Amino acid sequence: MPKTQLIQCCQTLEHNHKTIAFIESASSGYLSSQFSIYKNSGADILLGGLVSYDPSIKVSILNISPQLIEHYTAESDEVTQAMAQQGKLLFTQADVIVACTGLLKPGGSATVDKPEGTFFISILYQKQCYNFQYYLTGQPLSRLEQLTELVAQEVDTLITQPF
Repeated sequence: MPKTQLIQCCQTLEHNHKTIAFIESASSGYLSSQFSIYKNSGADILLGGLVSYDPSIKVSILNISPQLIEHYTAESDEVTQAMAQQGKLLFTQADVIVACTGLLKPGGSATVDKPEGTFFISILYQKQCYNFQYYLTGQPLSRLEQLTELVAQEVDTLITQPF
């Protein structure tokens, strides 16, 4: 599957001298790895990432309230937003923070309204948090590839849109 959105986004980040960091849960570091593959991204655009797969990491390292997780679940828009905001405290020099939670495979907090394949993305850019929810089909790797392209498209749009 060609990664045209990913390539475009990396070029946009590089051209605009912007850096990015990831706070990942469901994607388990996949987003960071894909952005690191682009030619100079290790030195030019990708600052780093944190995989907070288990809720205990969200609480102990990201300082997400256990009550927030208990009330909304670890895979929710509310927790993802909190992860992005706390991620900015860890990656202070990043221009863009991308947080991701979701249900890559069976389990977690899946419900009829939030089935397996549901992902929540929060992108913190220029002190504003932009939130997205996707439902992706296919096997886990296919979902991760789709997610990467969607995140890249959203980041690219945010950087290039006039304010």
